[in-house]
Amino acid sequence: GLAQEDFYAKQWVEVQQLENKGLTKSALEKVDSIAERALSDNNASQRIKALLYQSKYALILEENAQLKIISSFKSEIEKSDIVTKRVIENLLATLYWQYFQQNRYRFYNRTNTAEKVDDDFRTWDLQTIYKEIHTYYQRSLQNGLLLQQESLVAYKDIIVFPNKSASLRPTLFDLLSHNALSFYKVYEDLIRPSYAFEIDELSYLSIGDTFMNLNLQSQDSLSLKFNAIKIYQNLLRFHHSESITEAYVDVDIERLNFIYQHHKDDEKTSVLTSTLTTQSENLGTSPLSGLYKFELAKLYQQLGNTYSNISENNEQYRWHLQKAVDICNEVISQFPDSRAAKQCHNLIQQINVPFLKITTESHIPTSTYSKLLVTYKNLDALSFKIYAINETQLIAYSALYNANDQKRFLNNLLATKHWNSALPNEGDYQQHSTEIVVSQLPNSIYIVHAQTKEDDVFATAVMQATNLALVESNEDKKDSFQVIDRSNGQPKIGAIVEMKYKKNSQDRVYTKSFTTDRFGKIYFNKDRSTYRNIYFKIKHNDEEGYFGQYYINRDYNNKPNNDVNFRSFVFTDRSIYRPGQIVYYKGIITKSINDKTTVAPGMEINVALHNVNGEKLSSLQLETNEFGSIKGEFILPNDGLTGQYYIRLQSKDLGYDNTFFSVEEYKRPKFEANFKPVTQLFRVNDTVRVNGEAMAYAGSAITDAKVVYKVSRSVNYPSWYYWRRPYYTATTQEIVHGETQTNGKGEFSIDFKAIPDSKADKNNLPIFNYEITADITDINGETLTAVSTVQVGYHSMTANIMIDGNINKAKKSKEITIDTRNLNGEFVGASGNLKIYKLIPPKKPLRPRPWLAPDYQQISEGSFNSMFPNEPYSNEEQLQNWKLGKIVYETSFNTSTSKIITLEKIKKWESGKYIVELQSEDKFGQSVKAKTYTTVYDFDDKQIADNQLFTIETNKNSYQPNDKATVTFA
Repeated sequence: GLAQEDFYAKQWVEVQQLENKGLTKSALEKVDSIAERALSDNNASQRIKALLYQSKYALILEENAQLKIISSFKSEIEKSDIVTKRVIENLLATLYWQYFQQNRYRFYNRTNTAEKVDDDFRTWDLQTIYKEIHTYYQRSLQNGLLLQQESLVAYKDIIVFPNKSASLRPTLFDLLSHNALSFYKVYEDLIRPSYAFEIDELSYLSIGDTFMNLNLQSQDSLSLKFNAIKIYQNLLRFHHSESITEAYVDVDIERLNFIYQHHKDDEKTSVLTSTLTTQSENLGTSPLSGLYKFELAKLYQQLGNTYSNISENNEQYRWHLQKAVDICNEVISQFPDSRAAKQCHNLIQQINVPFLKITTESHIPTSTYSKLLVTYKNLDALSFKIYAINETQLIAYSALYNANDQKRFLNNLLATKHWNSALPNEGDYQQHSTEIVVSQLPNSIYIVHAQTKEDDVFATAVMQATNLALVESNEDKKDSFQVIDRSNGQPKIGAIVEMKYKKNSQDRVYTKSFTTDRFGKIYFNKDRSTYRNIYFKIKHNDEEGYFGQYYINRDYNNKPNNDVNFRSFVFTDRSIYRPGQIVYYKGIITKSINDKTTVAPGMEINVALHNVNGEKLSSLQLETNEFGSIKGEFILPNDGLTGQYYIRLQSKDLGYDNTFFSVEEYKRPKFEANFKPVTQLFRVNDTVRVNGEAMAYAGSAITDAKVVYKVSRSVNYPSWYYWRRPYYTATTQEIVHGETQTNGKGEFSIDFKAIPDSKADKNNLPIFNYEITADITDINGETLTAVSTVQVGYHSMTANIMIDGNINKAKKSKEITIDTRNLNGEFVGASGNLKIYKLIPPKKPLRPRPWLAPDYQQISEGSFNSMFPNEPYSNEEQLQNWKLGKIVYETSFNTSTSKIITLEKIKKWESGKYIVELQSEDKFGQSVKAKTYTTVYDFDDKQIADNQLFTIETNKNSYQPNDKATVTFA
């Protein structure tokens, strides 16, 4: 009753007071008395609370208290009623689990034993402690009907609901089940047999009514994922009724998220979308339907976050964030005071978070237009200000990292320019980029500042307007720095250069002054010091420029090195030994003076053998012969430790050097296992069979051997696929695993379906690599691994064009080789067409873009070309974006009769870039294509081809000694 509650409350206040005073022993005595009273009162909640406090204080007061705590829990289990027994079993499992998490590395490094050897869980292997945790969690969930009738009110003294309301965990069955799930949901396979359970059925993502009635079975009864799914089934069955409760919906959503996270099927997203939609529709106008809608919005958010404005591959997800916001607004409108509405409000806030970054070139010419790149999200307008600063202000501003400090600094400056710019915003909540024109600026350093109207988001960038540029050249003995005109490259003669730098690890700042010579150069002689944090301030007439930061390495050859350096090289007859074997070694000692190395004869060397603990086992005193070498042997102990041993060579001059080798209890393999070559051609979704065999070295078959296998899929594309796209980063995906055994001839076969990656577009000719890994274990327990790879595609053939990257028109003819092979790498004859196009270059020389073209270009092409005449408007300077011009050559081919195509009369071809395209078909009629680039040139050309800025050509691809090389610069 209330009197009893008051008694315990007062007792626990006294315990807390004693603990606060540091009187742990007295606090424990008080807890012991509470435990005795709780036992006589048959108060399970207080008994359990006392047990937890006794454990807590034991850890403080006693050494090796962990064993005593576990023993106390087991003792309490024995004398408790069924319900209390289940609670303490659940807590005991959690104690084991917490200990494993804190000592995970110890368990992973231990060898598994056949059975539990003792009760000291600190010495168990991974398998043993896992089974113990699993056993106690499973026991704690027995007597489910009884636990489902047990309200948590009686346990309020020991239960805390940090994030979940009591309505979501109304019974003891809920609490214990979710505690167990915290173990079974971990993202690691503690024990993984060959028949490991996988979440690979799409029915696991079906609606709750369907899922809870699935007949779940698995040979892998210890699987974490399998047991988690079983618990979710039992929870859903318990909470299922005519009127759906919040507890049911909470468990159902947690189940769907868990399965989606671990599912491997490419269709899982569409199935989950359908399930969430159906569940919300089934609940109609109930506020609980909003919880499913929120999960659907969250799924759309996850997909929307994969969109990139610089990628062509995921346009389908661009508007998913908008979909998420629309769903959330619908939930807030329908059920404004619901839990789902609160979740939706938070999600909308996340999606609406603005982002702003501005990028400028570090140096621009004076009195010319420039531009900056704005990368932004959820913004539609910006206010820009430009501040002119000096060198001292630049140093001060560069040291500020806090946004408020930067704002205060800028508030004390006077803006030289300011304007407003609108930003395209289509309401997709995605990140985009655009370019903003900056009007002409005189010579100075500038801070560009952009902010929103509300001043809650801002970004800055530093740039200089100067006509000076600095070019560094590295040589062995000196570094040169050339000051030139930024626009035309003319050297700046007589420029004053002030160089500031730090030496080695010193913090002192040094200063040197130079004047540029007739080539606009200054020279800095290297010495034995390293120069870092180098900055240059350059003045020429009325122009100034600041440049940094540079770094000059030391000149290691600056002074003769008269130090004598000794070095040893030790070689053993093998890298791994068994205990008791003889280690034969040979060593060579060298000495170096002024970078000249010779052998070191007549040198006394101590040679010692050390074990894994660094203990010296044996040693010899030797002297190098006339060749500077020594040799000898050590006998390894039969009963010593295994691991990394080492031989140490030591002398007065040498110091010491260690050479490591392994000592292991290994066996020479008695059989070999291999896969047979795959010659059959397969296409996607075919059933593939690979055959292997295990044969003893004596020649007999290894029969009835266990074969544990897995098949993993990765994807590759032809080289031309990457011309316009970022590198494909799909991860390797395990698609099947299993177990079989060898037959009477030592043979085995593995069948699997060549499931493709649904995200890979078949028009891009992806090739799926299926790697089959098989571990073959004979009856003696010896295991060997065999690996094979099968390539499968929508097509069965690949084509490659082999042509020189540079073709000299002076040659009368040029050969192209066409190589057609099946996906197993074997030659197959094929026919098709080959075309060569002259590519249409930009109409004028263009410098490379300082950044990728923005996805929103607000500057009209006419205005852009007027202000930036030698810059690309989009990315037209990139070769892969050049359009096809006229066809200069076209022919058919048949590699069955000839792989060679001879190009003639190329003298008449225009110099420049060409693309060679091949079109063919495989035996199934699937289109196969290949592309490559080549450049045609002529040493007699008077003008550079294709309006390029700069080219270098040689008259031959390779040279022999004494050949004359002709190099053409244009």
